[in-house]
Amino acid sequence: MKPLLRVLALAAALLLPGLPIHAQTLRYGGTTPPLTMDPHASNDFVTAALVLQVYDTVVALTPEMQIEPGLATAWQPAGENTWRFTVRAGVTFHDGAPLTAQDVAFSIMRQKESPLYRALFGGIREARAVDATTVDVVSAAPDPILPRKMVRLYVMSEAWLRANGVERVPDLGAQGTEAHTLRNANGTGPMRLASHEPGTRTVFERNVRYWGSPGGNLERAIYTPIASAPTRVAALLSRELDLITDVPLQDIERIRAAPDMSVVEAPQQLIMQVEMDGTRDVALDTWNRQGQPLNANPFRDVRVRRAIAQAIDARLIVDRVMRGHAAVVGTASAPGFGGYQRDLDVRWPTDVARARALLTEAGYPDGFVTQLNCPLARYVNTEEICRAVASMLARVGIEVRVRSMVWPEFARMLVNGPNSSFHLIGAAGNSGDTQDTFVSVMATRSRERGTGGTNWAMWSNAEFDAVTEELTRTFDPSRREQLYRRGLTIGREEVHAVYLHQPMITWAMRRNVTIAPRADSAVMLKDVVLRP
Repeated sequence: MKPLLRVLALAAALLLPGLPIHAQTLRYGGTTPPLTMDPHASNDFVTAALVLQVYDTVVALTPEMQIEPGLATAWQPAGENTWRFTVRAGVTFHDGAPLTAQDVAFSIMRQKESPLYRALFGGIREARAVDATTVDVVSAAPDPILPRKMVRLYVMSEAWLRANGVERVPDLGAQGTEAHTLRNANGTGPMRLASHEPGTRTVFERNVRYWGSPGGNLERAIYTPIASAPTRVAALLSRELDLITDVPLQDIERIRAAPDMSVVEAPQQLIMQVEMDGTRDVALDTWNRQGQPLNANPFRDVRVRRAIAQAIDARLIVDRVMRGHAAVVGTASAPGFGGYQRDLDVRWPTDVARARALLTEAGYPDGFVTQLNCPLARYVNTEEICRAVASMLARVGIEVRVRSMVWPEFARMLVNGPNSSFHLIGAAGNSGDTQDTFVSVMATRSRERGTGGTNWAMWSNAEFDAVTEELTRTFDPSRREQLYRRGLTIGREEVHAVYLHQPMITWAMRRNVTIAPRADSAVMLKDVVLRP
């Protein structure tokens, strides 16, 4: 479909019967749709940004990503392994039912069982309502950053979940009857879910009984996923949308030059990295120069990993592909993350000759052939990044075949396996603290220990695991600092992944729209000001 026809179709969709456009209606668009309206079923950041409009979290975040009271007004240790949370009084769900301490306790125990949240909350053993306004959360071991983790603990109504047969978190990949929470929601947040058509449109309305004090003036918001970047930009410039996220870098100056348009940016809570299979004996989709499947896994050899790291020029990718709208990173943490160590943030130097020598030492003097799995329309300029990586690796004898995949296909490949030995991905823990990155993204995958839930590279290092385990139960700030440093150093020296850059969040909007970008990519509708 041509861009103009796409825009006309979008305009028709936004003006469907039953969806009147009010003076305070924000029409906004992003790259992908939410995977579900169940906040416990997915940790996808687009989904998280949308369900956050409807569901409050136990602990909230300011626009600067600092923690503040949410549905819990206070918290304090209540024993070596216990945190006590005070539940906010006078809060009601969108169906009119009052929020109770039991709802909070039930939500904690429900979300901790979600496969994608086990690394974050798997250490919780019990959440119990002590009285009408108090919840105790008991962990298997001391957890110094549990309150910080609670910024991703969404509170749901136990009675509503039971009434609709979704007491347990539904499996997004399951076949058969659709779970009620796929397209229905009942939270305490500043916006109510008016309607959700999976893959097409999500409509929010202001919650007139909201307990907080919104800074914006919206009555309604309509989110439309538009994977095509030219169509998304055309919809903004033709005034069919008021705001778009994930602005194509090549269009930033054109939008800035347009009458009544503005562009805003902020560092994203994300690191783009190339991940390599750290466990399998035989790598997937990897061949020798004669085209025969390679009966080995070259990525397990740290010399190969270092060769790849030194062959890829991250600075060139930032300057040419990202057009300067990103910052090169050298460790698994970045500015804005708790535990970030600026002096350690030094990337492996690009050195083609050294990379070739390392491959020869590892037994691959002629290189090899492999497939790079690349997600489309999910992060900024991913296909261009993947092709740049392929070109750079060709200089050292590694032939890379780029397989471009739409996000749902790419996500299934990882979640159902992971069935990839070489891929590009955006990675970070859910809480914004480097400890969570260690536990979720880098620690050895272990259901029993609740670690490595998003370690799609299946990287494993015994010393790193020991550092991570100690960090998760250490309260002393000086010792925590030492452990952050040791963990980041191991990850860099052993090349857990090829760290590329921290991208910028880039939004474009009409000048009558005011909202500051957040590092977690959430357009907080309660704070949007829309002027006539």
